[in-house]
Amino acid sequence: MLFGRTLRLPSDILFGRPSETPSSPNECMKNLGARLESVRAFARERIKLASERMKTRYDSRATDHHFKKVDLVWMYNPKGRRGLSPKLHGALNNLRGYQFGTFRVL
Repeated sequence: MLFGRTLRLPSDILFGRPSETPSSPNECMKNLGARLESVRAFARERIKLASERMKTRYDSRATDHHFKKVDLVWMYNPKGRRGLSPKLHGALNNLRGYQFGTFRVL
C-alpha cells in the first residue's frame, strides 16, 4: 500500500510479475477506489480495536475515589523543585465541593 503501488519484491525477479493491466482508465480508477476503500475499512477496524484495548488498559488501572467535605486529603504542589523536597503538603480537610467529584482545597 505504499503510495498506491504494489511492492516490488526479489521474488518478482525469479517468477516475474503478474500482468494485470486494466483495459481502460475507468476500470483502473474503479479498481483503485475499491482497493483504497477496503484498506480504509481495515485501518478503521484496527484503530477501533486499538482504542478499545487502550480504554480497557486505562480502566483497569483507574481508581474511583469518592471524597467528602470532611475527608483528609494530600495536596500536590507541582513546583519544579529538585531533590528530596516535599511534593505533597499536609492532611487538609477544608474542601469545597463542585460538580462531578471536583473539589477545591481552601
